Amino acid sequence: MPIKAGSATSNITPPLGTAIPGGFRPRYAQNVDDELFAKALVIENDSTRIALVTCDLIAVTQKMVDVAKQRIADRCDILPEHVMVNATHTHTAVAVADLLGVDEDNEYTDWVPLKIADAVELALLRLVPARVGFASVSEDRITFNRRWHMKDGTVRMNPGIEHPDLVQPTGPIDPELAMIYVESEDNTPISAVANFSLHYIGTDNGSALSADYFGHFDRLMQHYLGETCVSLLWNAASGQINNIDFSGQTKWTAGGHAQAVKMANVLAGHFITEMQFMEMHETLQLSGKIDTLNFARKRITDADLEVAKKVLSVETGTYDGYETGPFSWVVGQPIPQSLVDIYALECQRLAKLPEQMSAPVQVLRLGEASIVALPGEVFVETGLNIKSKSDAKPLFLVSLANGYIGYICTDEALTQQGGYETWAAMSSLPDVGTAPAMELLVASLLD
Repeated sequence: MPIKAGSATSNITPPLGTAIPGGFRPRYAQNVDDELFAKALVIENDSTRIALVTCDLIAVTQKMVDVAKQRIADRCDILPEHVMVNATHTHTAVAVADLLGVDEDNEYTDWVPLKIADAVELALLRLVPARVGFASVSEDRITFNRRWHMKDGTVRMNPGIEHPDLVQPTGPIDPELAMIYVESEDNTPISAVANFSLHYIGTDNGSALSADYFGHFDRLMQHYLGETCVSLLWNAASGQINNIDFSGQTKWTAGGHAQAVKMANVLAGHFITEMQFMEMHETLQLSGKIDTLNFARKRITDADLEVAKKVLSVETGTYDGYETGPFSWVVGQPIPQSLVDIYALECQRLAKLPEQMSAPVQVLRLGEASIVALPGEVFVETGLNIKSKSDAKPLFLVSLANGYIGYICTDEALTQQGGYETWAAMSSLPDVGTAPAMELLVASLLD
């Protein structure tokens, strides 16, 4: 089955003044460091089309994705189970959901699915006979686990470089960089896809819109391969993985965009090297499946709601008188006084949601390679577990895909370690048992 492929972009930059998520308090866009895009790659054989769309957003919600997929089905004749839409997780984009102290920008989320679908339709118009190659290498020098055991017995996120109370990280990293390269019959680059576990890096100005290092990777690959190449950088299981070595052993000399460019260059350098050795396939079996992950959201008790009411009845940052918690779902490190009002609001939000929830889990196959698309910020241990049980060559594990249920923590993190990622919020919905259930569901889809 000879294949065809096409790629395209669609500009999804919001207007200035929009709220920017990714922190505990609202920020508002005052400038644009670089434009945000939905970037699409469509691959077709004689009977099947697959569309892969990566958005320069902190997340994509299932509501947004479902609207985009229906439009893609109507206009492009691509089945919803054959379309993956994911977010990079840049923290300098736009509020696509109620996330901590930032409310959803409803005008934007009504509009952006149309632009996501446009990227696919434009890529479809550019289909040409093509070849596809795959590769995988290890890069263990630029990522670090941001959750640390402390001497007081707690687990803390981003505890500070060379903090005197550091003991050890709570877990590993995933150093795999998996790659897909697509070119036309005449060797014109069509797309470069990379999959790596790195939460995000950051920019120089939190009030300027930017695609972060994910955007720098795309521009660097265009610099190396030409403007025809649309590059997608997928975030792998990286819920607690960042670019800061808190042990102090690795000392970066740059930050912000300069650091983002450096790290993007590391990945781009690997890609350019591995391209030279890829076996390029002119035929590929293509398929896709989606199933539903059912999970319990974190439980909000009546006592939690009473505390939340008290917190919100006093001036921000003045609620005091607790040494643990103050909510039932807090394990270990208490919520800082300066943030307790944020989590009081989150308690109220979660209490309005069904106790049992669901989200999509997807598997796409491209020959011997597989793509596993998961709907949140997956802890690295879960990603490694999924990879260890698969014979895909390679397996691309894509977080923040087709929907968003927040941090998908390990059971150990939820019941024993605690810390920021485990705190109940719209950005951390799943309760104990979700990660193991998701691993089983993925295994059944890969079988």
